[in-house]
Amino acid sequence: MVTTPRTIIDSVVRSVCGRDVECLVPLSGGGMNETYRADLAGDARVVVRIARQRTPWFIDEAHLMGQARAAGVPTAEVLGLEHLDHDGELLSFSIQQYLPGRSLDELMGALPATDVERLTVDAGEILARVHSVTPDAGRGLQHDLRLPEETAVTRILRIVTETLDTSAAQVVERGADFLRQVVTTTPPPAVSLAQGDFLPKNLLIHEGALTGVIDWEFAGPASPAFDLARWEVSAGAPLHDRPDLLRRGYARITAPANPTLTAAFAIDWTLELLAWKNPATPAQFQRCVDVITHYLSR
Repeated sequence: MVTTPRTIIDSVVRSVCGRDVECLVPLSGGGMNETYRADLAGDARVVVRIARQRTPWFIDEAHLMGQARAAGVPTAEVLGLEHLDHDGELLSFSIQQYLPGRSLDELMGALPATDVERLTVDAGEILARVHSVTPDAGRGLQHDLRLPEETAVTRILRIVTETLDTSAAQVVERGADFLRQVVTTTPPPAVSLAQGDFLPKNLLIHEGALTGVIDWEFAGPASPAFDLARWEVSAGAPLHDRPDLLRRGYARITAPANPTLTAAFAIDWTLELLAWKNPATPAQFQRCVDVITHYLSR
């Protein structure tokens, strides 16, 4: 469903690409934004992303994508950025090169297990290339370890008890204690470029190869452990239980991140998921508890 008026989208795409839009197809994903495939006159295609924020959006994203692409990461070229006011609301447009393919997440049930493993190893190498980039100061969203807030932890423990049981809540409480210890005793880690949402849903597969990394909305400076931890928590079955595959590809370029930091970032992310106002499913709650249990037992 097109939320932004079609006439506005057509006008922006025409100003960037110099061609008329013949067909506009909504795409899944795209984070918090509207995302479309625009088929243009002359058999060309682009991706249109539209954000509604108080300040111009996509500027840092486009810059960081360019840095990653220069390091050998397959990501789309941003063809143009436009910002305009519509009915008192700022609309930011990012017109990007169209990359063919379907997400690894979509293909999970259709691909042989050997292909999924191979592609995941390749994804690890690409992630290491992302982390080889030193982001420019002040660009993107910075991702730091956070000291758990007492009121938030109390609320999380109550919700986990109600959703699962008291033993699960005790695991979460020990995880929060572990995170506090790491945050208060570990020096700030060196940072590199983090993709911010490096998950199967954002990895494009075309003709048996990994051809694109999309959705750089949350990219910015962080410890390399940040992206690795997010994968372990949120990659989805069966890949979240096979971080060894991602690390194997990563090791083609450099050594994986500090395991203590990876554990801390993973627990930090589970606490954020458990605290969301729109509650996760019981299965997602259980996944969070399983991740914390795994790291506390190491």
